[in-house]
Amino acid sequence: MLGPDHIRSRLKEALRHCPAGSDADIYLTASVQALTRFANNRIHQNVAHQDAVAHVRVATGFRQGRSATNNLSAEGLASAVRQAAEYARLMPEDPDFPGLPEPSGVQSVSAYDEATAVCAADRRADVVGTVCRRAADLALEAAGFCRTGLTEFAVASTRGADAYHVGTFAGLLITARGDDSAGWSKGGGWRLDNIDSEALTDEAISKAVKGRNPRDLEPGEYPVVLEHYAVDDMLEALSFYGMGAHMVQDGRSWMNGVLGEHVMSPLVHISDNGLDAAGWPMPFDAEGVAKQRVDIVSDGVASGPVHNTYTGAKEGKASTGHQRGATGGPTATNLFMRPGDQTTEELIASVDRGLYITRFYYTRLAHNRGCVMTGMTRDGTFLIEGGELTVPVKNLRFTQSYVDALTGCRALSSAAHLNLNEAGVAMHVPAALLDSWRFTGQTV
Repeated sequence: MLGPDHIRSRLKEALRHCPAGSDADIYLTASVQALTRFANNRIHQNVAHQDAVAHVRVATGFRQGRSATNNLSAEGLASAVRQAAEYARLMPEDPDFPGLPEPSGVQSVSAYDEATAVCAADRRADVVGTVCRRAADLALEAAGFCRTGLTEFAVASTRGADAYHVGTFAGLLITARGDDSAGWSKGGGWRLDNIDSEALTDEAISKAVKGRNPRDLEPGEYPVVLEHYAVDDMLEALSFYGMGAHMVQDGRSWMNGVLGEHVMSPLVHISDNGLDAAGWPMPFDAEGVAKQRVDIVSDGVASGPVHNTYTGAKEGKASTGHQRGATGGPTATNLFMRPGDQTTEELIASVDRGLYITRFYYTRLAHNRGCVMTGMTRDGTFLIEGGELTVPVKNLRFTQSYVDALTGCRALSSAAHLNLNEAGVAMHVPAALLDSWRFTGQTV
């Protein structure tokens, strides 16, 4: 870990090389990650790496120039600032550029766990060993990974921004496979000890066992109970394909034409909150702007997207602190979907005939409007008959508007789970019962 004092002194020193009459900011990320990977019921790889990147932006009038470097020495950072200044001089003017943001009051939020930060390979191996032994006992093959690490974030600017945050992360992913079946589970967060590895092992293994001898099922529209992994996929797609103001302003969002309208069930309430410790907290964005809680879908109504400084200025609004990364537009990456009041078992019991789906796989955007996605089910798809899981079914392909599907949200589970992906995007979501999902065929 580089530490806040070292980072701050280096960034402030580098900013002195910003030319007179210009402004500059530096967004730095530094990470340390260790990964224990396993397959065929044995560990086959244990690796660790660390990296740090400083992203420099220099603004001269309505022009911006950018550079990036892994060289965090005084000369390396100074060279990056000078390079960005030269690029700014050569760039065309952007009359919509409002300049760099003024500093905002950034809250401190805890997301650091020392035991996770210094986790030894032996500790990860203990977790993986339990998974592999239990899979072998049932003639299954287990594969996946256990990872731990930390990431530091810092922003400094000539306007006075001075923000620093460090967060740890941990993750366990398990696939248990048999001859004709598979089960899957995943857990993540910022404390390894909060990941229930035994429960995740049970989940993956039980689905692989129950999924043996899957049956064919005719394509068509079915009510579905989606496990939280599948709901996570839905929210991630809705975020990346429309919750950022740049997509709305460009006419590429599923929100276009429906802002302020009921587009989903009143049960659906989706917010972004980088300060909630139940997610993966991050108190500021890549511009150093404090993150604000944003209600994106309020009781089924499309309330509005998240902003960075650029998109906010185009509408006369303040940034909500959602610039993700040095380039690109604002993105909602700390999403929460309000849970309901039923257990997953109760969701299943309310379906006369439908499907229970563990997760989606290989989902891709087919159309922006309505966030129409294509993909397939995977690792645990079962027929529901008379309110009970009866037989496993072969995986199915689908083409479905995620917005339309959530219009038919009939109930949500009371338990919500944190899904943290490898890009640092956190989704805290429940399981969901939806009236209809359109399946177009079987997988090969």
